[in-house]
Amino acid sequence: MEKIITRLQQLVAEVSRQLDQFSAEETALRPAPGKWSKREILGHLCDSALHNWQRFNLAQQQAEPLQIVGYQQDVLVRQNNWQGQPTGQVVALWASLNTQIVAVLKNLPKEKLPQPIVLPDGTAATLQFLIEDYLAHLEHHLAQIFPEKTAAPTLPDRWQISPEQALELLARHPDGRPFITLLERGNMFVEVYRPDKTDRQTPHSQDEIYVVISGTGTFFNDGERRPFAPGGLIFVPAGIEHRFEDFTEDFATWVIFY
Repeated sequence: MEKIITRLQQLVAEVSRQLDQFSAEETALRPAPGKWSKREILGHLCDSALHNWQRFNLAQQQAEPLQIVGYQQDVLVRQNNWQGQPTGQVVALWASLNTQIVAVLKNLPKEKLPQPIVLPDGTAATLQFLIEDYLAHLEHHLAQIFPEKTAAPTLPDRWQISPEQALELLARHPDGRPFITLLERGNMFVEVYRPDKTDRQTPHSQDEIYVVISGTGTFFNDGERRPFAPGGLIFVPAGIEHRFEDFTEDFATWVIFY
Protein backbone atom coordinates (compact mmCIF):
# COMPACT_ATOMS: atom_id res chain seq x y z
CA MET A 1 0.00 0.00 0.00
CA GLU A 2 2.89 2.35 0.69
CA LYS A 3 4.05 2.04 -2.91
CA ILE A 4 0.57 2.90 -4.20
CA ILE A 5 0.36 5.94 -1.91
CA THR A 6 3.81 7.13 -3.00
CA ARG A 7 2.96 6.64 -6.67
CA LEU A 8 -0.29 8.61 -6.36
CA GLN A 9 1.55 11.43 -4.62
CA GLN A 10 4.15 11.48 -7.38
CA LEU A 11 1.48 11.62 -10.09
CA VAL A 12 -0.37 14.46 -8.38
CA ALA A 13 2.90 16.41 -8.28
CA GLU A 14 3.89 15.63 -11.87
CA VAL A 15 0.75 15.69 -14.03
CA SER A 16 0.02 19.41 -13.73
CA ARG A 17 3.59 20.30 -14.67
CA GLN A 18 3.59 17.88 -17.61
CA LEU A 19 0.28 19.20 -18.94
CA ASP A 20 1.85 22.66 -19.20
CA GLN A 21 3.67 21.42 -22.32
CA PHE A 22 0.35 21.38 -24.21
CA SER A 23 -1.62 24.35 -25.51
CA ALA A 24 -5.35 24.74 -24.86
CA GLU A 25 -5.97 23.61 -28.44
CA GLU A 26 -3.89 20.47 -27.93
CA THR A 27 -5.71 19.47 -24.74
CA ALA A 28 -9.09 19.93 -26.50
CA LEU A 29 -8.15 18.07 -29.70
CA ARG A 30 -10.09 14.83 -30.24
CA PRO A 31 -7.82 12.42 -32.16
CA ALA A 32 -10.76 10.76 -33.95
CA PRO A 33 -14.58 10.75 -33.91
CA GLY A 34 -15.81 9.16 -30.71
CA LYS A 35 -12.42 9.51 -29.00
CA TRP A 36 -11.82 11.66 -25.94
CA SER A 37 -9.49 14.65 -25.96
CA LYS A 38 -6.71 14.89 -23.36
CA ARG A 39 -8.94 17.21 -21.35
CA GLU A 40 -11.83 14.74 -21.50
CA ILE A 41 -9.55 11.87 -20.46
CA LEU A 42 -8.52 13.85 -17.42
CA GLY A 43 -12.17 14.66 -16.75
CA HIS A 44 -12.96 10.95 -16.93
CA LEU A 45 -10.21 10.40 -14.36
CA CYS A 46 -12.01 12.92 -12.13
CA ASP A 47 -15.18 10.83 -12.47
CA SER A 48 -13.18 7.70 -11.67
CA ALA A 49 -11.55 9.32 -8.64
CA LEU A 50 -14.90 10.46 -7.26
CA HIS A 51 -16.49 7.02 -7.61
CA ASN A 52 -13.51 5.15 -6.18
CA TRP A 53 -13.05 7.58 -3.30
CA GLN A 54 -16.60 6.63 -2.23
CA ARG A 55 -15.94 2.92 -2.80
CA PHE A 56 -12.76 2.92 -0.72
CA ASN A 57 -14.72 4.43 2.17
CA LEU A 58 -17.87 2.34 1.82
CA ALA A 59 -15.96 -0.95 1.63
CA GLN A 60 -14.58 -0.28 5.12
CA GLN A 61 -18.00 0.43 6.63
CA GLN A 62 -19.88 -2.82 6.06
CA ALA A 63 -19.38 -6.46 6.99
CA GLU A 64 -20.98 -7.87 3.85
CA PRO A 65 -19.22 -7.58 0.47
CA LEU A 66 -19.62 -4.18 -1.17
CA GLN A 67 -21.40 -4.45 -4.52
CA ILE A 68 -19.52 -2.25 -6.97
CA VAL A 69 -21.91 -0.48 -9.31
CA GLY A 70 -20.58 0.61 -12.68
CA TYR A 71 -21.19 4.03 -14.22
CA GLN A 72 -21.72 5.32 -17.75
CA GLN A 73 -18.35 6.81 -18.58
CA ASP A 74 -19.21 8.53 -21.87
CA VAL A 75 -22.43 9.94 -20.45
CA LEU A 76 -20.60 11.48 -17.49
CA VAL A 77 -17.92 12.98 -19.72
CA ARG A 78 -20.67 14.71 -21.71
CA GLN A 79 -22.78 15.72 -18.71
CA ASN A 80 -19.81 17.25 -16.89
CA ASN A 81 -18.76 19.03 -20.09
CA TRP A 82 -15.11 18.32 -19.43
CA GLN A 83 -14.33 19.44 -22.96
CA GLY A 84 -15.68 22.91 -22.19
CA GLN A 85 -13.84 23.39 -18.88
CA PRO A 86 -10.47 25.20 -18.57
CA THR A 87 -7.68 22.64 -18.41
CA GLY A 88 -6.31 24.12 -15.20
CA GLN A 89 -9.68 23.74 -13.49
CA VAL A 90 -9.90 20.06 -14.46
CA VAL A 91 -6.32 19.45 -13.31
CA ALA A 92 -7.00 21.13 -9.96
CA LEU A 93 -10.09 19.00 -9.35
CA TRP A 94 -8.28 15.79 -10.33
CA ALA A 95 -5.34 16.63 -8.05
CA SER A 96 -7.66 17.50 -5.15
CA LEU A 97 -9.64 14.26 -5.47
CA ASN A 98 -6.51 12.13 -5.59
CA THR A 99 -4.98 13.99 -2.68
CA GLN A 100 -8.05 13.02 -0.65
CA ILE A 101 -7.80 9.42 -1.86
CA VAL A 102 -4.22 9.40 -0.57
CA ALA A 103 -5.51 10.62 2.80
CA VAL A 104 -8.05 7.77 2.89
CA LEU A 105 -5.41 5.17 1.97
CA LYS A 106 -2.98 6.46 4.60
CA ASN A 107 -5.71 6.04 7.22
CA LEU A 108 -6.84 2.62 5.95
CA PRO A 109 -6.29 -0.19 8.52
CA LYS A 110 -4.34 -3.10 7.03
CA GLU A 111 -6.94 -5.55 8.27
CA LYS A 112 -9.49 -3.90 5.95
CA LEU A 113 -7.53 -4.70 2.76
CA PRO A 114 -8.96 -8.27 2.43
CA GLN A 115 -12.50 -6.88 2.76
CA PRO A 116 -14.56 -8.67 0.07
CA ILE A 117 -16.22 -6.78 -2.76
CA VAL A 118 -18.21 -7.83 -5.80
CA LEU A 119 -17.31 -6.31 -9.15
CA PRO A 120 -20.02 -5.16 -11.60
CA ASP A 121 -19.70 -8.42 -13.59
CA GLY A 122 -20.27 -10.49 -10.43
CA THR A 123 -16.61 -11.41 -9.89
CA ALA A 124 -15.48 -11.62 -6.26
CA ALA A 125 -12.50 -9.45 -5.32
CA THR A 126 -11.07 -7.52 -2.38
CA LEU A 127 -10.65 -3.91 -1.37
CA GLN A 128 -6.91 -4.24 -2.02
CA PHE A 129 -7.60 -5.37 -5.59
CA LEU A 130 -9.93 -2.41 -6.08
CA ILE A 131 -7.22 0.02 -4.94
CA GLU A 132 -4.55 -1.60 -7.14
CA ASP A 133 -6.93 -1.61 -10.10
CA TYR A 134 -7.66 2.09 -9.57
CA LEU A 135 -3.98 2.97 -9.92
CA ALA A 136 -3.61 0.73 -12.99
CA HIS A 137 -6.64 2.40 -14.61
CA LEU A 138 -5.23 5.85 -13.79
CA GLU A 139 -1.83 5.09 -15.31
CA HIS A 140 -3.44 3.57 -18.41
CA HIS A 141 -5.26 6.80 -19.19
CA LEU A 142 -2.30 9.02 -18.29
CA ALA A 143 -0.29 7.09 -20.86
CA GLN A 144 -2.94 8.14 -23.41
CA ILE A 145 -2.50 11.79 -22.43
CA PHE A 146 1.30 11.54 -22.56
CA PRO A 147 2.01 9.01 -25.34
CA GLU A 148 5.52 10.34 -25.89
CA LYS A 149 6.32 10.66 -22.21
CA THR A 150 4.90 8.58 -19.41
CA ALA A 151 3.96 10.21 -16.15
CA ALA A 152 6.80 8.45 -14.32
CA PRO A 153 8.28 10.56 -11.53
CA THR A 154 11.56 12.35 -12.08
CA LEU A 155 14.19 13.38 -9.57
CA PRO A 156 15.49 16.96 -9.87
CA ASP A 157 19.20 17.38 -10.55
CA ARG A 158 19.58 19.43 -7.38
CA TRP A 159 17.66 17.32 -4.89
CA GLN A 160 20.01 17.85 -1.94
CA ILE A 161 21.90 20.99 -0.96
CA SER A 162 23.60 22.14 2.23
CA PRO A 163 23.23 25.61 3.74
CA GLU A 164 26.90 26.26 2.92
CA GLN A 165 26.39 25.39 -0.74
CA ALA A 166 23.22 27.48 -0.91
CA LEU A 167 24.87 30.57 0.56
CA GLU A 168 27.89 30.16 -1.72
CA LEU A 169 25.61 30.08 -4.78
CA LEU A 170 23.81 33.17 -3.48
CA ALA A 171 27.11 35.03 -2.97
CA ARG A 172 28.15 34.25 -6.56
CA HIS A 173 24.85 35.43 -8.05
CA PRO A 174 25.66 38.25 -10.50
CA ASP A 175 22.80 40.66 -9.75
CA GLY A 176 23.38 40.87 -5.99
CA ARG A 177 19.83 39.91 -4.98
CA PRO A 178 19.32 38.72 -1.38
CA PHE A 179 17.72 35.45 -2.57
CA ILE A 180 18.26 32.70 -5.14
CA THR A 181 15.93 29.89 -6.28
CA LEU A 182 17.55 26.48 -5.79
CA LEU A 183 14.76 23.98 -6.51
CA GLU A 184 11.52 24.03 -8.52
CA ARG A 185 8.89 21.31 -8.58
CA GLY A 186 5.52 22.04 -10.15
CA ASN A 187 4.25 25.16 -8.37
CA MET A 188 6.62 24.64 -5.41
CA PHE A 189 10.02 26.27 -5.29
CA VAL A 190 12.75 26.70 -2.69
CA GLU A 191 15.01 29.70 -2.14
CA VAL A 192 17.75 30.69 0.24
CA TYR A 193 17.26 34.25 1.53
CA ARG A 194 19.81 36.53 3.18
CA PRO A 195 18.76 40.19 3.37
CA ASP A 196 21.33 42.90 4.06
CA LYS A 197 20.36 44.87 7.20
CA THR A 198 16.74 45.43 6.10
CA ASP A 199 14.08 42.97 4.92
CA ARG A 200 12.14 44.78 2.19
CA GLN A 201 9.89 41.95 1.03
CA THR A 202 6.17 42.42 0.35
CA PRO A 203 3.27 39.91 0.61
CA HIS A 204 3.49 36.95 -1.77
CA SER A 205 0.90 35.22 -3.92
CA GLN A 206 1.76 31.76 -2.52
CA ASP A 207 1.83 30.27 0.97
CA GLU A 208 5.40 30.02 2.26
CA ILE A 209 7.44 28.36 4.97
CA TYR A 210 10.70 29.69 6.40
CA VAL A 211 13.23 27.41 8.08
CA VAL A 212 15.91 29.55 9.74
CA ILE A 213 19.46 28.52 8.88
CA SER A 214 21.36 30.95 11.11
CA GLY A 215 20.96 34.16 13.07
CA THR A 216 18.38 35.53 15.47
CA GLY A 217 15.92 38.40 15.48
CA THR A 218 12.21 39.19 15.41
CA PHE A 219 9.64 38.10 12.84
CA PHE A 220 6.63 40.29 12.03
CA ASN A 221 3.66 38.25 10.80
CA ASP A 222 0.28 39.93 10.18
CA GLY A 223 0.65 42.38 13.07
CA GLU A 224 2.28 39.97 15.54
CA ARG A 225 5.99 39.90 16.44
CA ARG A 226 7.88 36.89 17.79
CA PRO A 227 11.58 36.07 18.21
CA PHE A 228 13.21 33.49 15.94
CA ALA A 229 16.38 31.39 16.17
CA PRO A 230 18.23 28.79 14.03
CA GLY A 231 16.16 25.73 13.20
CA GLY A 232 12.86 27.54 13.74
CA LEU A 233 9.99 27.12 11.30
CA ILE A 234 7.68 30.00 10.35
CA PHE A 235 4.52 29.77 8.23
CA VAL A 236 3.09 32.73 6.29
CA PRO A 237 -0.20 32.49 4.35
CA ALA A 238 -0.37 34.06 0.91
CA GLY A 239 -1.14 37.79 0.93
CA ILE A 240 -0.06 38.41 4.54
CA GLU A 241 2.30 41.28 5.41
CA HIS A 242 5.47 39.90 7.01
CA ARG A 243 9.18 40.60 7.43
CA PHE A 244 12.28 39.87 9.50
CA GLU A 245 13.30 42.64 11.88
CA ASP A 246 16.31 43.41 14.11
CA PHE A 247 18.19 40.36 12.80
CA THR A 248 21.88 39.61 13.31
CA GLU A 249 24.44 39.87 10.50
CA ASP A 250 24.66 36.10 10.09
CA PHE A 251 20.91 35.74 9.45
CA ALA A 252 19.93 33.39 6.57
CA THR A 253 16.86 31.23 5.95
CA TRP A 254 15.36 28.67 3.62
CA VAL A 255 12.12 29.81 1.95
CA ILE A 256 9.64 27.24 0.58
CA PHE A 257 6.84 28.58 -1.63
CA TYR A 258 3.97 26.30 -2.70
